[in-house]
Amino acid sequence: MPSVTLNSVSGDSFVNVRKLSAGRYLHGTSTIATIPDELLSAIFHVATHDSHDCYDAIFHATTISHVCQRWRNVSLSTSSLWTVIVLTFPTRRIQFFRTVDWLARSRSRPLHLYMDFRDPAWNWDEASHCFGWQNMENVMRLILPYAHRWQKVELLTDTWAPIFTFLSYTSRIKSAPMLQDVLLSRCNAFFAAKGELFRPSAMRHPVSWFGGGSAFHSLRRVSLAGVHVNWINSGLSGLLELELKYHASEVMPTLHEFCDIISACPELERLSILGWGPQIDVNVAPKQRTLYLPHLRDFAFGFIDVDYAIDLLSLFYLPALETLSLEDISSSLDPSHPCDSSRLLEYLTAAHHSCTTSFHPFPCATCGPYPLSSLRSLELHGLTSCGVSLRCFLQETATLDHLVLSGLDKPNLQAIIPDLIAAALCPSLLDLKFNDTGPTIAALLASLPVGIVRNSNSPSMRVIVVANAADSDDATHELVHLLRAAGVEAMILGNATC
Repeated sequence: MPSVTLNSVSGDSFVNVRKLSAGRYLHGTSTIATIPDELLSAIFHVATHDSHDCYDAIFHATTISHVCQRWRNVSLSTSSLWTVIVLTFPTRRIQFFRTVDWLARSRSRPLHLYMDFRDPAWNWDEASHCFGWQNMENVMRLILPYAHRWQKVELLTDTWAPIFTFLSYTSRIKSAPMLQDVLLSRCNAFFAAKGELFRPSAMRHPVSWFGGGSAFHSLRRVSLAGVHVNWINSGLSGLLELELKYHASEVMPTLHEFCDIISACPELERLSILGWGPQIDVNVAPKQRTLYLPHLRDFAFGFIDVDYAIDLLSLFYLPALETLSLEDISSSLDPSHPCDSSRLLEYLTAAHHSCTTSFHPFPCATCGPYPLSSLRSLELHGLTSCGVSLRCFLQETATLDHLVLSGLDKPNLQAIIPDLIAAALCPSLLDLKFNDTGPTIAALLASLPVGIVRNSNSPSMRVIVVANAADSDDATHELVHLLRAAGVEAMILGNATC
């Protein structure tokens, strides 16, 4: 029996099933056994693909196939149920047996590979990790013959050896026609620290993955966290989303290589650079903006060094920008030495008014490389700056709908919170969220003057606070009372991402 999806079931089939079910109900014989195999297959497909959690896909498919003999027959003939391949640490034989079965049952369907070989008990010694290159080699020998069916590949590791093995094996792939998403993560943000070198140094040499990039035909989304490749032959072109995160600066592409990659992705919609971008020589860097991305709407930028951050931002022209995230990563890597972000905020504020069109006689905001006045969503994480710089920056975001703040120091909170609540800043704001990991409520209370009221001409606003265990109930109740008295909806959440 051919497998189907819900979309492929014809309207006539649904009508016939409805008539059949109604008839059997009238005669008192309605059971699930009356559902045709075609429709049951479609229901199973929806049930196993209803969640973004790969573990759910495994659990649901396995459960469905063990209900009864008929369900097992239908599920085994429905190839779309078996397309999510999950391998985790520690890799046991049962995982390999399951993978062999699922690769066969999925037949010619595109595959989603999710591999998480992180060890929560790892002691941060690269050589002592229990999942090494030999373990990754066993995995690659199992999945590599199916590279022509890979659609999405996710690989998370603690150390470099498994990543290096993956890159080396994929360099042999001649064609991966279905591959759309690649997400590789060496989960160690500390390599992004200023002055940190890549380790192990003997494996620093970049690998030309996927046949030197020539194997890609449909690649659209790439995330490389702590993972570098041969940037010259990366095959990174035609992307819609690109993430480069937590790399040691010495393994990043040259400015020329980076510009080639970005220029090859003119339809790019989302760009995330956390840590270091390209290696920039200030003595030879271009004096004008060279990276024009007319379709980019979402830009996340985390910086280690303010001078470098400004040099990098000066390369971009993002006229369609709607969502911006700024994060001081140095504050999380070395809390005792955070950057002063004032100059970065001042640069963006000034760039907003920098007209890039030569025939305009006066500066204007409509042609600026960073159109702050068009932003709909803004996130600021861990920024330390003078209150004036932050306030001036926010004054340019008049159309902002959503604002997320975390890790702001007390002077900055006091400089902006009263006017955010009263709508003197960001008058269109609908949601204001405080997403701190430390105590937040006491700091907010200290920033809110008694008797503050929101401007009645501005839209209703909701304040969301992710509370910490150190926040007292009395302070929480007082904050909620003050916000409601100001005409603002208050929502207090537990200390979890929402």
